[in-house]
Amino acid sequence: MVAFAARRSGQMLLSLWAAVTLVFVAVTQLPGDPVRALFGFQPPPPALYARIRSEYRLDEPLPVQYGLYLRDLLTGDWGRGLPALRGDAVVPGPAVLDVVAATAPVSATLLAGAVVVQLVVGVVAGALATSGRWAGAGVAAAATVLVGTPVVVAAYLLHFVFVSELGWAPFHGRTGEPAAYILPVLALAALSTGYVALITRAEVGDTLRAPFVQAARGRGLSPSRVVGVHALRPALTPVVTFVAANLGQLFVGLIVVEGVFGMPGVGAAILGAIEAHDRALLVGLTTVVIAAVIVANAVADVAAAAVDPRVRLGPAT
Repeated sequence: MVAFAARRSGQMLLSLWAAVTLVFVAVTQLPGDPVRALFGFQPPPPALYARIRSEYRLDEPLPVQYGLYLRDLLTGDWGRGLPALRGDAVVPGPAVLDVVAATAPVSATLLAGAVVVQLVVGVVAGALATSGRWAGAGVAAAATVLVGTPVVVAAYLLHFVFVSELGWAPFHGRTGEPAAYILPVLALAALSTGYVALITRAEVGDTLRAPFVQAARGRGLSPSRVVGVHALRPALTPVVTFVAANLGQLFVGLIVVEGVFGMPGVGAAILGAIEAHDRALLVGLTTVVIAAVIVANAVADVAAAAVDPRVRLGPAT
């Protein structure tokens, strides 16, 4: 187990470096001059233009910018957004860590809620689907509908019905009310919950035909105990693997959901950075999101290995 965790940690660090490099190069090499864009249609004063470019190292070659960016990341400096102009004054851009600190609690709440919903609802529905023909058909039909519903459709549908028409939920997520999180969590979790239900149904069905489960039935155990204790645990490994692999998709959906419901999270901040053409802030926020996904995947892999020793089989065993 220790060897597996060490190997997975090495892979995580390599993935983090590759992701940081890819994001930095992809965003910083977009066409256009972000500093020139600050001045709109007015020609920028040469001295001010040169000073801003120098402060953000845009006058350095790309390899130098990249090296300085890695150095800052390792020392805890995640960068700062481009400044804004207020008349003749230059207002410094927000620090990436400050933006993350202000928005991460909202996004973390939405993501945690979505993961809990898809695990609880999906696993319970998938396990119940094995209890009979009609239950299986009903769960399969409902899960198929969820799988075929994109996050953007689920978000707009829930917003239209329960916010715009019925008025049962706050109109805007910036109110901070706990009820404001319910619909965004459901919209974010809908598609993944369908997948979890289908995976659980298939895995529990296969496990119920295994010899050790048949032996448990032969000892006179109740059907609920056979499913809940003996069949469900080995079936959870592919579910955990799917949830971990799906975190990246959840982050993409998070941007849509926060935009539709007006939630002041990291996704909304990324949208704001894109609209403002703030490459510096976009690089920092995207790097934080990708790092969170990679770390969460590594943790989920170690958790899956702890649940099922078969996951650890490999060169390190």
